[in-house]
Amino acid sequence: MDRQELEAGARKILLTNLRQGVADWNGKEYSFVCPSLTGYPFQWFWDSCFHAIALIHLDQEQAKREMTTLMSGALPNGFIPHIIFWEMEKQPEFLSRNIVGMTTPNTSATMQPPIIAYAVERIYQATGDEAFKDAALPVLTGFYRWLRQARDPDNDGLIAVIQPEEAGTDCSPKYDEVLGLEELSNQGFIAALRKVYAAYEPLRGDDHRVLAADLFHVEDVLVNSIYVMGLRSLARLLGDAPEAAEFNREADKTRDALLTKCWDEEVGAFFDLSGVAENPLKEVTISSLMPLVMEDLPRPIVERLVDTWVTDPKHFWTPYPLPSVPASDPKFMPGNPRGFIWRGPSWINTNWFLSHALRRHGYADLADTIVAKSQECIEKSGFREYYEPFTAEGLGARDFGWSTLILDM
Repeated sequence: MDRQELEAGARKILLTNLRQGVADWNGKEYSFVCPSLTGYPFQWFWDSCFHAIALIHLDQEQAKREMTTLMSGALPNGFIPHIIFWEMEKQPEFLSRNIVGMTTPNTSATMQPPIIAYAVERIYQATGDEAFKDAALPVLTGFYRWLRQARDPDNDGLIAVIQPEEAGTDCSPKYDEVLGLEELSNQGFIAALRKVYAAYEPLRGDDHRVLAADLFHVEDVLVNSIYVMGLRSLARLLGDAPEAAEFNREADKTRDALLTKCWDEEVGAFFDLSGVAENPLKEVTISSLMPLVMEDLPRPIVERLVDTWVTDPKHFWTPYPLPSVPASDPKFMPGNPRGFIWRGPSWINTNWFLSHALRRHGYADLADTIVAKSQECIEKSGFREYYEPFTAEGLGARDFGWSTLILDM
């Protein structure tokens, strides 16, 4: 499959999944790509950021509309929800089979990994559109300040998630202990999540009380690594404005906290921290590698992650890397997870993050191999949600939007 064929396939999916109109509930115009017409028919936060980045290579005006639509969902306190239900007529069926905490009848109460400033920066770099940047900056500064104020109550630089889907890695085995998972299945995960959500109901709307309740309070390595990316992008977008220093300081603080609190020298990996007590969740997953996205990660740690984990066939270097859980883990599930996701298959979005990161750290050949293997997954199985890491069998949703990130790898 050459570049032209790849672009044609990506364009077809992004146009097919494009949703446009005027919302009945707020009168706002929307124009966004949903992740999947069947399983995910609304606007998801980090999916939209990925779609916009892919669209830079196909339709830069639609890339801007994608981000403008997402940012139009920001609440007055700065929060941007992880789902915006633009087309409310589809919501009842979706909620009948999914658990979603709601801030309003039209938006979720939870966030997703904060990559939005990076997506806006990439669009601005590609288009030079000053009006787009100027309109985005107040929304972005409000959102990243909300993250700091609402999700970092101990002010150590690490923001916390209050349920697994906020990290985007839903059923990852790193959360089994925190959730008290009794059955290793999607049904067991949903049952555990229902208990968390039920306990949250009296606290809904007050993130500090939710975090203090210690029901699911995780300083997630993947989320905080992406938080650093976003803060750096926001600082660059602000240029000479005095606020730029504020966000660079916050990025430094988060980077330092990841190094001092989450890095395990003995294992040679980063671990999430659980609860107010910040107990390490000693489960190596794809998240353990994500600090590689930080350009100023110390070289000895970069080399340790690459040599110990990324390139070892026993762990992440499967025939179609990089699996979401190392192959050496007893909980590794490479095949069809039947909804119990992020426990083995390889995903294009994490390959996108890590191929760019490895290239920046001087591992161009390694990055090229990840890109080639990702493209081979698409050639064999189409644009799927995730892939079996030994065979490249496509799994999960079909015609999945963020797998078009292959255009940016």
